[in-house]
Amino acid sequence: MRNAGRLALLIVVVLALGFLVLPSTVSLFAGQHDWYDIDTAGNQIPCQKCHADIYVELNGSPYHKGWGTSNTTADEGDCVACHQANTSITYANGTTNQPGTGAHAAATIACMYCHGDSTTGAPVAGGFGLSNLANDTGTYAAHFDFVSTANSSSTILLDENEACIACHTHVAVKINFTHYKALEFDVTWNTTSSAYETSNYAINTSTGTVYTIWGNANGDGGLLNNSTTTTTWGTGTWP
Repeated sequence: MRNAGRLALLIVVVLALGFLVLPSTVSLFAGQHDWYDIDTAGNQIPCQKCHADIYVELNGSPYHKGWGTSNTTADEGDCVACHQANTSITYANGTTNQPGTGAHAAATIACMYCHGDSTTGAPVAGGFGLSNLANDTGTYAAHFDFVSTANSSSTILLDENEACIACHTHVAVKINFTHYKALEFDVTWNTTSSAYETSNYAINTSTGTVYTIWGNANGDGGLLNNSTTTTTWGTGTWP
């Protein structure tokens, strides 16, 4: 009789452990077997579930919205419009059962992929010699070197994107800017024209001073000379 009672108690304990352990063994997370429908045309996967910070930025921006179901609120259609803009890449597609090859769901896109091509409908960033516009040489662009070296010497972002976001977004920037305080040139008398002429223009590199210029997301910033703050504007808070 005593053994039967012990056996019954053991069965109860085993069953209790089973109820506690087996659900975790079979499924660690609730909802992990409730799949998003990817067979319907469009994008049903909520990108903002993982990229909530980017969604907040995009939703508050006046640009790059309207490709999805709303012209005023960001949604998955806007994500797809940019991150699947490069149609030469094969992306995964549940509607056609196409596995991705060049990328699965999203690719990193250069800003100039759309903004350098007048056929995309996006405003063209001409004036750097990078667009398909006729006579776009970038000869007089003050930021030509900024854009071109962002493409050639930086691997942080794709192509010229560093220069694009530095100017056009609320990303804070800090620049170590070398300024020179002396310009040298020669002045000689031209006996033929009876006038002075200048030549041999050069920078006196011994007068170089490094200024650290920074600006935060609101456009407020400051100027440091040899690590000493000389002036600030706005809130003057980095970043």
